[in-house]
Amino acid sequence: MKQLIVTGAKQAEFEEVAEPGCDAGGVVVRARLTAISTGTELRVFRAIPVDDEGQFLHERVPFVLPTGNGYSMVGDVIEVGSSVTEISVGDRVFLPAAHCQVAAMEASRVTLLPEAVADDEAVLLSILEVAHRAVRDGDPPPGGNVVIVGQGVIGLSALAYCVAFGFRTAVVDLEPARLEIAREMGADLAVSPDEDDYQDRVLALFDGVGADLALEAGSNWTTIRTAMELTRTDGRVVIVSRHTHQPDFNPFGQGFLGKRLSLVTTYGYPPEGSRWDQRASVGLSVDLLARGRLVVLPMLTHRFAWHELPEVYARLDQGDRTIVGALLDWSGTDE
Repeated sequence: MKQLIVTGAKQAEFEEVAEPGCDAGGVVVRARLTAISTGTELRVFRAIPVDDEGQFLHERVPFVLPTGNGYSMVGDVIEVGSSVTEISVGDRVFLPAAHCQVAAMEASRVTLLPEAVADDEAVLLSILEVAHRAVRDGDPPPGGNVVIVGQGVIGLSALAYCVAFGFRTAVVDLEPARLEIAREMGADLAVSPDEDDYQDRVLALFDGVGADLALEAGSNWTTIRTAMELTRTDGRVVIVSRHTHQPDFNPFGQGFLGKRLSLVTTYGYPPEGSRWDQRASVGLSVDLLARGRLVVLPMLTHRFAWHELPEVYARLDQGDRTIVGALLDWSGTDE
């Protein structure tokens, strides 16, 4: 079968590997679609560790190359283990698997999909889970004000939840096309930091007092500073993206201390069995998608054939910001 392998810094290719076996408590799935998490996958493609010691590629994944990449798949079950009772061959499922033709996984990590949720929506579930966790960790009050700085696939996913949960939401991004997507997804205000009065417009939307919660999803220190500037006194700033560069300003200066801000990270997953662990979060997303409450399709800007992924990584590495939500189509891999 075909699997995407990152072999070195800025080097990726599809390799022919053996199909995985099926454990007693697992399932084997043939991919229909996989989603590209542009920020995380680009970091892995560039072989940039997330820690100062250079030990981890992301989360708790050791920095070891070659490695696979990606973590979001929709496909059809082709084999089930002897102890699996709730999933059958032929079921359409979601699983947090890498870019490959066939994936094996414990059945407990696989989600059955209702007919009301389309493949193009379901394949985003791992990405949506990251955004949902960020909003939950931010804990805005009912009817609260939220600003999201950065409108990549994670920032737009966070917007989808804010709209679904009824928060008054402003977004900030440099790219006009991304701002237009945000408006289509229901943002109350979408502005560029290139506009002289953008902060005044955000503050005006929030009755002059700033956001209860700012989500920073831009992966640079400028977006962190912007998020802090747009947050009200006693507000909360959630850092969603990964940062490996040194700041070019004092993040704990007067702008932080004078407003008594809380700074929160969403890095890592809640313990299994907690109220909003990974499985519960994905389950809520499936329910919201099935009821039409979570609008995500506008952020899908590109659809590629599976074999184009190395070229997609190269485009992202060269700064192509037209790619926001991107899917890989795995049809035709047997031809």
